[in-house]
Amino acid sequence: MWDVVLFVFSLFVTVLGLANVPGAETATGMTDLGLGVWLIALVAWGTVFLRRRFPWVTLIAGLVVALIGVDYLLFLLGAFHVLVRADARRRVLFGCGTFAVVALWVVRDLTTPWGADVFTLDDGSGVSPTMATVAIAATSLVITAGSVALSVSLRTTAEERRRAEVEHTRATTLGDELARQAERQDLAREIHDGLTNRLALLSMMGGNVTKAVERGDPSAADLARSLQAQSREALGDLRGLVHDLREGPSAQQAPRGTMRAVPALIADARAAGTSVSATVVLDGISTANAALDSAVHRMAQESLTNAMKHAHGAPVSFYLEAAPSSGVRLRVTNP
Repeated sequence: MWDVVLFVFSLFVTVLGLANVPGAETATGMTDLGLGVWLIALVAWGTVFLRRRFPWVTLIAGLVVALIGVDYLLFLLGAFHVLVRADARRRVLFGCGTFAVVALWVVRDLTTPWGADVFTLDDGSGVSPTMATVAIAATSLVITAGSVALSVSLRTTAEERRRAEVEHTRATTLGDELARQAERQDLAREIHDGLTNRLALLSMMGGNVTKAVERGDPSAADLARSLQAQSREALGDLRGLVHDLREGPSAQQAPRGTMRAVPALIADARAAGTSVSATVVLDGISTANAALDSAVHRMAQESLTNAMKHAHGAPVSFYLEAAPSSGVRLRVTNP
């Protein structure tokens, strides 16, 4: 729409600008020279439709119109789009060139037969055609420079905003990746500290059941029931891990172990055929924070599992004294 408005406005500007060209108009109307100049200016103004994609075309067409003396408005339009696209160093050079063209146009207008007839303001107000010509040129340059500065500032702001959005997206992606990595680490720890130990216990209990059956030991049924109970607990642990995977990294995962379950760990070790001499003293553990509660359970579980895996059949001495107010002492030994 603005292109059409500019083109229509150019008809009015071109008609006025013909008065600047010597021989273009007479008292009886437009001469052949004036008609030719008008057609050239009209064709040149048609480049306003190309000024965004091909600003240099508009700039050159405007320079032609300025050289034949009609006006320099089209030249300033082309210069505006060229300056906006240029880098800082070239913007200074092109800006100086634009100023020079307008300045030379004003000098020619004031010192040659070109110009001086458009504004006839010697009506006693003190404003002469010379002053009007210089004022219009200065105003035009100031408006062009201000428009360029504003457009460059807006473009820079938009680019900074885009870069900020890209960095924000990159930071969000990195945060998601770190969250996924933390989730994988949590899952690996859960598998190692929980499920792996449980499966090792099942393996040893299965071996004890096999030996008891082979010997005809009447305790084989009890061992099999313990094995079945441990299998259910292992299945529960596996379901808990799958649930954590479905919930995603943002889910708050509650600790799986607690100091209250340490006696059950000892019972499981005994059921697997390991002789465990245990002393467990728990005082005020309801006030223990979740990290401490879980850590003690994990260390007790890992210690018993290692003892059964690497020294199967050797007796184990287990000592745990826990009081959040004074500390935790855990000692697990075998011969």
